[in-house]
Amino acid sequence: MAQSLTYTYNSVAQEVVCAEDAISSLPAIVDRLGGTRVMLVCGPSILEKSDVVTRVQAALGDRCVGLFSGVAPHSPVHTLDEAMRMAHDLKPDALVSVGGGSTHDTTKGIATLLGEGGTIHDHQVIFEPPDKVILPIFSGNRVPIITVPTTMGAAELSRGGGFTDKELGRKIVVADPATIPRSIVIDGRALATTPMSILLSTAMGQMRIAVESIYSTKHNPISDSMALHAISMLVKYLPQCPGLDPDCLLNTKTAASMATMAGGSLGLNTAMAHHVGGLYEVPHGDANAIMLPHTMRFNSEASADRQALIAQAMGIDTAGMSDHTAALAAADAVENLRDSLGLPGRLRDVGVPEEGLELIAAATLHDRSLATNPSPVTDAGPIMSVLRSSW
Repeated sequence: MAQSLTYTYNSVAQEVVCAEDAISSLPAIVDRLGGTRVMLVCGPSILEKSDVVTRVQAALGDRCVGLFSGVAPHSPVHTLDEAMRMAHDLKPDALVSVGGGSTHDTTKGIATLLGEGGTIHDHQVIFEPPDKVILPIFSGNRVPIITVPTTMGAAELSRGGGFTDKELGRKIVVADPATIPRSIVIDGRALATTPMSILLSTAMGQMRIAVESIYSTKHNPISDSMALHAISMLVKYLPQCPGLDPDCLLNTKTAASMATMAGGSLGLNTAMAHHVGGLYEVPHGDANAIMLPHTMRFNSEASADRQALIAQAMGIDTAGMSDHTAALAAADAVENLRDSLGLPGRLRDVGVPEEGLELIAAATLHDRSLATNPSPVTDAGPIMSVLRSSW
């Protein structure tokens, strides 16, 4: 007799405020959290090239006691150390991150270290192939985080953060559930200030999360419902984003957020993208978008029935197709969507050298996202196969 439905679903208890001018809600949010000393975290580009940070500062008023604007791409460990020196001086009782994934991850790292002490290496996830994940025990005492995202990525909704350590040659991954941001402020005007190439790239990165959630070995009906609807919404709204219509931007960001809210586990694509970005400074969205069709094809035998659902969510007529044919059609559709958006299609196009593929594969073997890939990965061979086809 077939095993009855069995799964574990961990929802994210967060407030999401979505509006064209959602930043104006910040004072009430901070007050509800009991914050009086807010440390603001961002990167230099958003501070210099848009009005988003100044809008946040104006909304917070004297609640804002300091600004760390040194966030660097892929959240380097040394940047986190710099931010911690400021945090120790300011003693904030709330953190507000403004920007994309690197900013949100850096802010989570600040919260972890303020609560736990030590270095970020002391709190990393340990992964032993093919599926053993060792999580540290945390105290749960954290300064609350509020985020103002300016990309379509949704690191602000995830349960973890990644920190690049160039000396180790890989990312340090920390999964501290107490650093899940308490409030997400989705502001349409803020999204419209971000370069379109970044919006499109990060949205395709979220397509990757939805896809991997569907065929993860930990998929479940609850995550399926959000991930499949996210895919449908992204296919509808993402191509319209260059028009900068506020409603389109907010719908795309909502779909992107739903992909992460699905709570599904991830897989090989995520694992590789962490290290393509960390080692070669490739934007996370670009890395994911380049490799996703190849990863889907690699996993098509092991997850054909699940990928057929992806094809249907993308609007493909799968009548008369086998599951495997539908899976390959889904991979082709993802590739066509990426190309239609003008995003890079090969790893060589974003500066990854061919001789670097082995370094990426070696680093990927330490990544916990492999644990729930539908085709088990226990050595570098399958990773190299996908990297070569992506190069």
